[in-house]
Amino acid sequence: MEYKGFTLDRFQEEAIEAINHEQSVIVTAPTGAGKTVIAEYAVEKCLQTDKRVIYTAPIKALSNQKYRDFQSDYGDKIGIVTGDVVLNPYAQVLLMTTEIFRNTIFDDINRLQDVSYVIFDEIHYINDIERGTVWEESIIFAPQHIKFVCLSATIPNITSFAEWMQSVREIDIKVVEELERPVPLEHRLFFPGFGIGKLKHLKELRHIEKQQIRNKKKRKKKNSKKSDWEDNTKDYKSPNLKDIIPTELIPYLYKEERLPCLYFCFSRKFCEANAHYHASLGGLNLLDSEKQEQILEKFDALCMQFDIDEEEIIIDFRQLIANGIAYHHAGMLPTLKEVVERLFTSGLIQLLFTTETFAVGINMPACTVVFDSLEKFDGINFRYLKAREYHQMAGRAGRRGIDSIGYVYAKVEPGYATQDEVGKAISSKIEPISSQFNLSYSSILNLYEKYGNDIYDVYTMSLSNHQNLKQISEYNKQVASLGNEVKLLPLPTCIHDDIEGMTQIESYHRFKRTTEKKRQSLQMELANLKSNMPPGKSKKKERNKKLNPIYNKLNGLNTELSKHLCHECYQRKQCTDRYQAIRKKEHYIQNIKKRQRNIGNYQRDQIDARLNVLETLGYVEDQTLLPRGETASHLYGYELQLTQLLYKGLFEQMTEDEINCLMVAIVSEPRKDGFFKRLNNKRILTILNAAWNEILEIQAVEGKCNVAERTQLLEFRLCSAMLNWSRGCEFDKLTDYAELDAGDFVRTFRLVIDQLRQIRRAMKGHNALVDKLNRCIGKINRDVVDAERQLRIGQDVPNEKEGKTLKTDNE
Repeated sequence: MEYKGFTLDRFQEEAIEAINHEQSVIVTAPTGAGKTVIAEYAVEKCLQTDKRVIYTAPIKALSNQKYRDFQSDYGDKIGIVTGDVVLNPYAQVLLMTTEIFRNTIFDDINRLQDVSYVIFDEIHYINDIERGTVWEESIIFAPQHIKFVCLSATIPNITSFAEWMQSVREIDIKVVEELERPVPLEHRLFFPGFGIGKLKHLKELRHIEKQQIRNKKKRKKKNSKKSDWEDNTKDYKSPNLKDIIPTELIPYLYKEERLPCLYFCFSRKFCEANAHYHASLGGLNLLDSEKQEQILEKFDALCMQFDIDEEEIIIDFRQLIANGIAYHHAGMLPTLKEVVERLFTSGLIQLLFTTETFAVGINMPACTVVFDSLEKFDGINFRYLKAREYHQMAGRAGRRGIDSIGYVYAKVEPGYATQDEVGKAISSKIEPISSQFNLSYSSILNLYEKYGNDIYDVYTMSLSNHQNLKQISEYNKQVASLGNEVKLLPLPTCIHDDIEGMTQIESYHRFKRTTEKKRQSLQMELANLKSNMPPGKSKKKERNKKLNPIYNKLNGLNTELSKHLCHECYQRKQCTDRYQAIRKKEHYIQNIKKRQRNIGNYQRDQIDARLNVLETLGYVEDQTLLPRGETASHLYGYELQLTQLLYKGLFEQMTEDEINCLMVAIVSEPRKDGFFKRLNNKRILTILNAAWNEILEIQAVEGKCNVAERTQLLEFRLCSAMLNWSRGCEFDKLTDYAELDAGDFVRTFRLVIDQLRQIRRAMKGHNALVDKLNRCIGKINRDVVDAERQLRIGQDVPNEKEGKTLKTDNE
């Protein structure tokens, strides 16, 4: 089949055939295989048949990119709705984040009546701990006439996932799975100080590195000047290490013509430090003079277009760009990130140091992918990458139609890594996706309004319940198997007439356990008495008077135990061994049954706990939403904090600047490091203190109701920065009030705007408050914070020669 001038692969034809038959389709295929073509076909078919289609993406950057792609082809038939931007919201093709789609289902489901298809890009995000529930809720509660196109690179348990999805959707679902990559990958490890090798080399290199550490200590004592490299190379005589390529990685890639390279670092600082280090290396000229001129011309034009040409960082960044090197991470200005993305698609950036967010959705492949480490900090601890994470990023290697092979290198320090840990991270056995179903208060309110007490049945529709039922079935098999094993075990046989052996030895050990507990209690009592008694011979009679009764009780315990029939029995050891073997199996069975009960009841118990909180706080009553519940049902995120503060009357009492200060304290994530300027405005501090106490009351109710995840308290670090931004300060002055990357300021301020818009919608009809909220938004939404402005000015990129629009590689 031909489509847009290309001959389609088998899996693309299968998926398109399913769309032609008005089916839903789940497609899993490696990154770069061409899944996007399927989504584009669904969009085009809906346009041709005058039906509406929604394209959802897990991140706003991907929504923005798809909007630009489609808008250049279809013009005003395209719209976008995210937390940051609303353009043409009733368009035939609508781009949005998955959260916005889920919210639309709950807020105004009638808006979806004429939607034919919903495309879920990166559907494996259903596995995301924090956000996965949004995908699950969307699939369960979307109108049944809607068909889905679900795209992912990694769903190993796709059959089970499709079974669940089919159980909650009426329209047939077609599963299309493609395992072969169009550009095969070659995976290698890079061992600093040794070179490029494979997993099999790690164990011996680990031994060598430990030996090196000992040698260094010896050399320090002898003042030897022997180099580390000399110390390394002498070990290559080992036949096991003969196929290691002794080299430094980036010069090797340059020499072997394996650029451009996406170099993943799990730290913003490392991204920047690596970029500057490699730009300073002499002899590593990644661009010739002609390409250098081209990239600088494009960089300058883009910076001018996005109005960031006078930013302080641009001078430094321009020097990196001149070397064909750049970095990309969430802490950068969103406009500068977009400049880097556009330059990368031009093929002129040869070495891009980036965090893992670059691996999500955005169609920007490279010849080579490098991992600076296979470990990352997950917010709590350092851990090795999961195989899914590794392959998601590694999948960016190999450009279809350009490279015959894609190359992947993972940097591993032999002295600190083991073969098992590294092997799991780079394994081809990708972890199955699992449910993260976790209804928020607003979701519960919306469902409670519709289903009342039948809300508990909603849980039975979840992927979590589907997977739990399978797990419970497995547990039942284990219990049955263990039960059969217990039946085959030999029973204790008592030598005394008319006594059942199992009952007798069981009673003995039960009595023995009870006796031991009594003994421990008496010994503690004895120790306490001794520690409180004064020393001296004169007190001996008094001491004995108090201690002897306890000694007598202890001796009595031994006497009681010795009276038991089993105590002196010659067969006691045999009976005990048999009894303990049976008891061990039975104990294991009880543990499995306990796990069964826990996984079966946890979500139901949490729904019940949150409903109890809502009832206690006056949000619901007799299966009806009260005014507070109505308000909270329109707020997605921070719903309890905001609703309680709204009904306390704080928003009416505050000025716009004060509201913005409170909002940034609500949405900010807790931080332990970095400078921030404390507020010295007594009025605002009084307001924040009142809000803090209100949230403490929410937490107290949640504690009584056994809610697992408590409502978040306020974070004050950005209050001074927000206050001054709201009063009109320049963006580059914000670092006077808080130590934060530019991108974090923008992202947090945009989140405040999103929440203010939600409050505005929830308080519709309260005109004075709505007007005030509009003014609050206007004070924040300016300059680089204005996401809509960024999207609009980025739609047309001037060609430096002809003044026409540049087409990126993936358009």
